[in-house]
Amino acid sequence: MSSVRIRYLAYVITTMEFIEWFEGEYNNWRQASSRPTSFAHILLTHKRIEDNKFHVTQRYSHDPKPYREKTIEIIDKGPIIIVKNDQCDLVFQKQGDVYRGSTIDGCIFKGTILISRIEMGPNYYKVIDAGLDPETKEQKWGSTNGPFVFDKVNK
Repeated sequence: MSSVRIRYLAYVITTMEFIEWFEGEYNNWRQASSRPTSFAHILLTHKRIEDNKFHVTQRYSHDPKPYREKTIEIIDKGPIIIVKNDQCDLVFQKQGDVYRGSTIDGCIFKGTILISRIEMGPNYYKVIDAGLDPETKEQKWGSTNGPFVFDKVNK
């Protein structure tokens, strides 16, 4: 088997693993219950609607209506995985036993520079988002208490 084919198969396997880890229902109950003044209890759902497309929702546990929902597509680009969405694309790469991702540079969301950093393992999804003023780089929104840590509760 050629080295090109082996690399291609490794990327396919990595993308399959990424999708398997990504798909499911998550919540941050453990974090929210231990630090209720710092973190709201949030439910995050990544529901597959096609092979590499997902309907993603975020909602507070006390509200059945999502405060954010979007459709994303997962695209395999060799050693990186792109999560394409209508706001700002995310670029992931496997590093050891986890996938680490971040927004592409220069992404503008709600009039601010969006900075997102994600770490995903087989049973968790950790994310921190912040919006920075384009001129001053001062943080205008986002967590000042560290990342949200979501535990996977269902596939």
